[in-house]
Amino acid sequence: MSDAITDTQAKPWAGRFSNPIVGRRFAIADVHGCLNTLRRMVEDILKLGEDDVLYLLGDYIDRGPDSKGVLDYLMQLCMSDLDIRPLLGNHERMLLNAVTRTEEARNRWFDCDGRLTMQQFGVKKPSDIPEEYINFLSTLPTVLTTDDYVFVHAGLHFGVADPVNDTPDFFRLWDRDYKVKPELIGNRTLVVGHTVTDIHTIRKSLETKHIMLDNGCFKKGYIGFGSLVALNLDTRNIRSEERRVGKECRSRWS
Repeated sequence: MSDAITDTQAKPWAGRFSNPIVGRRFAIADVHGCLNTLRRMVEDILKLGEDDVLYLLGDYIDRGPDSKGVLDYLMQLCMSDLDIRPLLGNHERMLLNAVTRTEEARNRWFDCDGRLTMQQFGVKKPSDIPEEYINFLSTLPTVLTTDDYVFVHAGLHFGVADPVNDTPDFFRLWDRDYKVKPELIGNRTLVVGHTVTDIHTIRKSLETKHIMLDNGCFKKGYIGFGSLVALNLDTRNIRSEERRVGKECRSRWS
């Protein structure tokens, strides 16, 4: 089984995206600065190996305690022997727009915790974020596919004939108001993050053609929320890991 990138620039680690998948397949959404939780999930719970594949559905930054650390870790993983396949999220798009566009674009990012991310980078304005991070985020695609799944941060536009290839990036990064039509995406299952969803609804979505994985990792202390969720794409089981603060964590399969 292989997957395809429909809208990405060349990147030194992306050749693996066309490699056959021989190991396990996982997907994780919306890390939002929760570095310790992500590391725990990848290294201690999933125990990701070189034959495995991990899809990351975007929104690595903002909201949580260490957005810079998450990007550092993600870039490290991408340059390792592990098969990591990351997507762009709307928060990364806002950061990129804040660097290159108008004051209005900067203020929009600031309204979504962009200032917190700048503090974690130790900079005073978006353009001071080191170029290596901007270059990395600029190469991330907004959709990935396999024979049985479509991965996107937010959603697809099912009012066009070919939603996978013809959906504008705005829909892929921001949309919440759509109804999945599997027949328009090859009867595949759409896997998304973006919309914070309670764990019960996430579990129910595993039985459908529209799986939602964002449990609001940064929302620690809210009943039904506050965990990073990893989906095993082959078994459709999820692993939920409460946001890790120091040694405090709980995890479970469901």
